[in-house]
Amino acid sequence: MQQLKTSADLRVHNQARLLRAVHDADEPLTRAAAARLLGIGRNTAAALVGELEAARLLHEVGAESTGRGRPTTLLLAHPEGPVVLAADVREDSWTLARIELGGQLTELESGEHDRTPAVFDEIRRATLRHSDDRLASLGIAVAGPVRGGRRLHISHLGWDEVDLDEHIGAGWAPTVVDNDARLAGLAEARRGALRGTGTALHFHIDFDIGGTLLLAGDAQRGAHNIAGEFGHMPLTGSGLRCMCGVKGCWSLDVGTNALVRRFGTEPGHAAGRELGRQVLARAEAGEAEAGRAVDDNAAALGRGLGALANALDPEAITLSGLGVELVRLRRGLIEEACADGLMEFRRARPPRILAATVGDLGPLRGAAEIAFDAILNPEWLRERL
Repeated sequence: MQQLKTSADLRVHNQARLLRAVHDADEPLTRAAAARLLGIGRNTAAALVGELEAARLLHEVGAESTGRGRPTTLLLAHPEGPVVLAADVREDSWTLARIELGGQLTELESGEHDRTPAVFDEIRRATLRHSDDRLASLGIAVAGPVRGGRRLHISHLGWDEVDLDEHIGAGWAPTVVDNDARLAGLAEARRGALRGTGTALHFHIDFDIGGTLLLAGDAQRGAHNIAGEFGHMPLTGSGLRCMCGVKGCWSLDVGTNALVRRFGTEPGHAAGRELGRQVLARAEAGEAEAGRAVDDNAAALGRGLGALANALDPEAITLSGLGVELVRLRRGLIEEACADGLMEFRRARPPRILAATVGDLGPLRGAAEIAFDAILNPEWLRERL
C-alpha cells in the first residue's frame, strides 16, 4: 500500500476512492452513503465532492423528495467529465463504445473486418472520429492471449506476436488491452452475477471457449499475463488437432466451431457464428441432428467444468456468449455432466452454474473497466486537478 506522507496525499487518495466508489456502485450513491462506504466524516465527504465537482469530475444533483427532512442528493458523472472508449475485437467483427463514469455505455460503431491486424487501423480511425477533450483512455478486448500487455496471439486468425503499438500508435489517450474472456469475467464480477463472490470461474464461449479465475472480483492474469486459456486443456479427450498446435483441446468440443464442424463446415470463419445460431434454432425447434450437436456441446462443457471445479474450487461459475444459450437450452445436461466429473466428496455442494447477466457486452464492458482502472488513481488525479 502506498504511504501517504502529507495531507495533500491523503486528500487525493480519498478523492480517488470516492470516484471509484461512484463508478463501481450499482446505483447512484448519496453523499451520506459514500461517506459511510469510505469510512469518512460527512464534512470530509462534502469537501471532497466540492473539489471533484469543481474539477468537473463529479456532479451532485438533487434526488426526488421522499418526505420531510433535508433533500437527498446523488453523485453522478459530470456532464463534462472524463469518458473512456472501449473496443471489442471478435474474430470476424469489431464494436466501439463510449462509457461514462458509473458505467453508462453507448455503442458508437461496429463492423466486420478482413481477419488481419488492419482491424486496429479501423479502430484507430473510428476512435479519432469520436474523440474529444473528454477522452481519458481506450480499452480493447481481443479474442486471444495478450503477451506483455501489447503483443497479441489469435490462432484462429493466424496472428502471432502482433504488435498492437504498430497499429494503434502513440500520441493519444492511454490504451490498455486484454483477453476477451478475462474481461467478460471482470465485467461479471463488477456489474453482474458474480458481484461479491469470493472465488469464481467465468467462461466466455464464442467460436471456442476461454475463461478466467476470479478471486475477490479480480481476474487472475498469471506470470506473463496469459492465464485463463482453459480451452486449450485436454479436458474432454478430443482426438483432433487444434489450431493452437495442441491435440485434444477442450475448445474443439465446446463453442460455435464445434457446432458447425458437426455439419461439415470449416470452423473459424465469419459465417460460422450465424451457422452456429442456426444450429441452436434448429435444435430448439426439435430437429434431431441439431439437437444431438447441442447435446454434445453441453455435455463437453459440463465435463470440463467439473474437472476445473475439482482443481479450483469455485463458489460459482458463470457462462457468457454462447454459454447463455447452452444454459437456457441444456442446463440439466450441463449440470449432470459437471456432477459426473466432480470428485465424489464435492457432489453435495457443487458450484452454482449461472448464465452471465452482463450479456454479449461482457468483453466490451470489461474493456471499459480496465480503461477506467487506468485513470481512477491518485497519479491521474494529480495531473487533472
